Amino acid sequence: MHIQFPVYRRGNTLVLHVRIAGRQVKRSLRTLDPNLAKVRATQMLGALMAGELAITQPATHAWSAVNPQSTDAAIQQDLLTPEQALAIACSVPVTSAPSMNAGNSSQNRLGRRGVKLPDHEKHQLAAVFSEYGQIKKLRQVTKNDYASYGKEMVEFWGNRDIRTLVERDISDLIIHLRSAAGNDPRTIDNKTGYVRAVINFLVKHGRHPGPNPASDKNLVSKREKRKAGTKPFAYNDLKVVFGGDEFRHYGGQRPEIYLICMVGLVTGMRVSSVARLTAVDLKRSMHGTPYIDISNDKTIAGNRDIPIPELLFNALGQFFDDHDGFGLQEREDGKGYSDQLNKPLKAFMKVHGYDKRYTKMSFHAFRKSFNQHLLTNKVERYICGAILGHVDESMTTGVYADPPSVDFLAEKICPKQIELLQYLGFGYPSKETSQHRIKGQSDD
Repeated sequence: MHIQFPVYRRGNTLVLHVRIAGRQVKRSLRTLDPNLAKVRATQMLGALMAGELAITQPATHAWSAVNPQSTDAAIQQDLLTPEQALAIACSVPVTSAPSMNAGNSSQNRLGRRGVKLPDHEKHQLAAVFSEYGQIKKLRQVTKNDYASYGKEMVEFWGNRDIRTLVERDISDLIIHLRSAAGNDPRTIDNKTGYVRAVINFLVKHGRHPGPNPASDKNLVSKREKRKAGTKPFAYNDLKVVFGGDEFRHYGGQRPEIYLICMVGLVTGMRVSSVARLTAVDLKRSMHGTPYIDISNDKTIAGNRDIPIPELLFNALGQFFDDHDGFGLQEREDGKGYSDQLNKPLKAFMKVHGYDKRYTKMSFHAFRKSFNQHLLTNKVERYICGAILGHVDESMTTGVYADPPSVDFLAEKICPKQIELLQYLGFGYPSKETSQHRIKGQSDD
C-alpha cells in the first residue's frame, strides 16, 4: 500500500501541511530525509488527532471515545489513552487519566507505561521476545538476529509490558534507529517487522487485544526493495565470465567452485542449499528423472525436488564418488556459505579483469537471472515458483492443488537447462586433469 503524505520542501526542511477541524496546520519536520520525514509526519498527525498538539477542535481516536453511561468521573472528564482503555477492558481500575496537552505530553507517555495489566510479568518485552524465539521454528542465524533486536528494544523502551506499546512508541523507535543509531531503512524495517511478528503471534493466541501498533510501518516499499536488490544478469553476460576457457581452466583447479556455480546457473538454488549437497541428495524418480532432493533450505517452500539434466547429474555423481561434499564451511554465526563462495569468485574475476565490468556479480544473482530467463521464455509462473521454492498462496495452485511432480517439472525445465549448459560450454574436468583440492585450497 502506497500512502501519499501532505509534505513539501520549504527551504532547508520538509514541512507537513494539513487541514484539521477547519484550520490549516503547518509544522516543520526538521529534516530533508524523506524516510525520516514520513515517520515524523505520521507521529505528528497522530499527536494532532489525539489533541496533544494544540488545534481548535481536535479529532479523537476511536479508543478515546467516552462511554456516556459510565459513572467513572476520570473517564467522563478526560480522553483515554490506549493503555487505559486496555486496562479497563481487563477490569483494572483507572484512577485518573492525564489531560492531553502539550505541557505534559512526556508525563502522558510515562503514565502509559505505568499501567499494570494482568499477567504483567509474562508480557514484559524480554519475556515475550525470549518465548517467541523458543516457540517459533527459526534458523540459528535468525535466532541470533532476533536476540539482538530484542536486546536493543528492551534497552530503548525498558522492560515494559508489550501490550502498552502504541504507534507513537514504534515511531519513536524508528526515529531513534534512523537518526541516532544510523540504521538504513531496510534494517529498520527488519526490526519493526520483528516487533510486528511478535505482536501478531500474541494476537493470534488471544494474549494481545490488538490492533498491532507496528502494522504498516515499513519505510521501504516492495517496489523499492525490488529496485535496490540484486539485479539479474542476462546469460550473454554470464557467459562472458562463466562460459569461457578461463573459468573451465579454473574448474580444473577448483572443481567444487565450478560445479556449484553451474548448478546455481541452471537451477536457481540458494548457495547454502548447493553447498550442503552430498551424494545422498542426488536421486532418480520412479520414471528415471534425475533430480536434486533439497531438504534443508532457508524456507519450508524451499524444501523441494529440482530436476537436472543427465550431464550435470553425472558430473555431480562423479565428484561425490571421491568426496563427501563440496568442502565449504558454514559461517560460525549461521549466515550461510556466501563468503566461502563469493571470495574465490571475486578473486577469479579480479585476475581476469571482470570485477570492474560486473561489480554486482554474486551467486544470488544466478537465482534472479534463472528466474528471469524462465519467465522471458514463457515458462508458467507456478512452474518457476516450484523450481525456485517460492510460496504459492493462490487458491487454485497453492491451496487446492498438489505441487507439480519432478517428472512434470523436468518436461518443462530440462530443455531450458540443457540449452543453458550448452551455451555456457559446460564441461566437468576429468579426474586426470582435476586436482580436486578441497582441503586447504587457495583462492587464486
